[in-house]
Amino acid sequence: MAESNQQAPSEMGSDSLADHDRSGDAPPPGKPKLLNAAIAFALAVVITAVAQYFAPSFDHQNANLIGLACLSLASLYVLFSFHRLESWSGHRWRVPTVTVAAVAVFWTAFQFDGFSGEMLPLFRWRFAGESPHELKSVMPGAIDSDETQRDPPASETPTETPNTVAASPQFLGPNRNGVYPERKFSTPTSESQVDVLWDQGIGEGWSSFAVVGENAITLEQRDDHECLTCYRLSDGELIWMQQHAGRHENPLGGIGPRSTPTILGDRVYATTATGFLWCLDRSTGAVHWTTNLLELAGWENQAAFETAAPWGYACSPLLVDGLCVTSLGGPGVDQPVRSLVALDAETGAVVWQAGDDQLSYASPIVATLDGERQIVSVNEKTVSGHRIHDGSVLWTFSWPGSTNTAANCSSAVPVRENRVLVGKGYGGGSALVSVTKDSVTKDSAGWTTSDVWRSNRVLKTKFNHVCVVGDVGYAISNGSLQAVSLEDATTFWTQPRRSRTGQGQAVLAGDVLVVQDETGDLVFVDASIDDYHELFRMPALDSKTWNIPTIAGRYVLVRNDRQAICFQLPEK
Repeated sequence: MAESNQQAPSEMGSDSLADHDRSGDAPPPGKPKLLNAAIAFALAVVITAVAQYFAPSFDHQNANLIGLACLSLASLYVLFSFHRLESWSGHRWRVPTVTVAAVAVFWTAFQFDGFSGEMLPLFRWRFAGESPHELKSVMPGAIDSDETQRDPPASETPTETPNTVAASPQFLGPNRNGVYPERKFSTPTSESQVDVLWDQGIGEGWSSFAVVGENAITLEQRDDHECLTCYRLSDGELIWMQQHAGRHENPLGGIGPRSTPTILGDRVYATTATGFLWCLDRSTGAVHWTTNLLELAGWENQAAFETAAPWGYACSPLLVDGLCVTSLGGPGVDQPVRSLVALDAETGAVVWQAGDDQLSYASPIVATLDGERQIVSVNEKTVSGHRIHDGSVLWTFSWPGSTNTAANCSSAVPVRENRVLVGKGYGGGSALVSVTKDSVTKDSAGWTTSDVWRSNRVLKTKFNHVCVVGDVGYAISNGSLQAVSLEDATTFWTQPRRSRTGQGQAVLAGDVLVVQDETGDLVFVDASIDDYHELFRMPALDSKTWNIPTIAGRYVLVRNDRQAICFQLPEK
């Protein structure tokens, strides 16, 4: 009788476990629980929300990185917890299989399209079909060449097309400061008032257009060639193209050139992302001279250069007093690091090298400070002033940065007679610095710099530049357009968060800001100080845009790494 009432221990454990599971009571010891995973994910959401809440005063890029890191780690922990629970239930491969399948479906449907200027990953539909933006080919009889040295015979140079529109011959417009003194168009109020002269494909890169007469010149990447291209302003036809074998590519910064050509007279000067410097004939594209800046600086190869400067060579050439001035840098192994190099604009011969700080991604400018005309350069860790004729350093002040991390990208901007304004992103902010010459030593290099103010709250210009009018500065600060008093660094207004520009670009035409939204829209904003007034917004480019818009009279040219558009605005 006793024997008949006994059960084997294994059978009793099995039946008890089944009964336990069917009863709905708490799982036996050792069963994985999801409570900790739920708490971890909730905590990640809270941290992300807090970071986003403080992002406008903190930094949107850092807030996004914090959120992505927290949510990614929490998601992995949740998957791991589900995997343990399914394994405990005997379904060891269920979570890995579903996860791999989901990832495979996602990558089948979408492809990675780089990062936004605030480090959000971007994706696009993989089956969207062929791009509607086809690349132009060179017209028959025009130059399409890899030639490196050729002066054009006189017979090759056609009669100059009359200059019927205002010129924008260099980086940041006619005065290299993002300000077009006169607005020659009426601000549109509807898309019907704007004519699209051409809308077409263009090679990769973040260059802008330089415009003189009918020549609209830019840089672009086509396969494994860096190309300097000249389009006809009126209809977008490709007049000529010069090519150089080279390619810059970075997962964060994208592909292709990122500087803007400079036009002076009948010549064009341009630098590629791999450090190749061209001087070409504006009408024909024939080569006058070229220089390899990486070799000149002493870099062993492009890989060594891009270890120090992973986003490529970005300096737009400065033409002043017969010189072509550009950033140089160097590894500092067999020769000293030089901030700048000046070449003879006619021949390409080196005239001087100067400064001892590594290059940044900013471009040099000319400014008259305390009565002396000079070159001002934003370098990796400093800002410096140089005599034009020999490059000797007049003054420097500290402007911390690192060309391979929290880089300096914005050029200096002169403010009134003896002040320089500089800004940066990555939470950096801006500084207004007084630059004066000692009155006792007017004939020597007795220069003094002193901060008027430094602030990490205003004009945090990551890619863009401050447009200065009197004592007011307009710029995209931490992704939002902003108007700031340069006297005391107080903010007049900041663009509302719901209409943020992101890491786009802005230039000032008279009393209207022409803003290139990072997502592609073209926006016109009243340059007043009382409040943010958006006058008109219209769709333009259809993907991420970091390029600066170019204004030439009533023409506005915009582009990104795949599309270029020329708008004609209403008459004023």
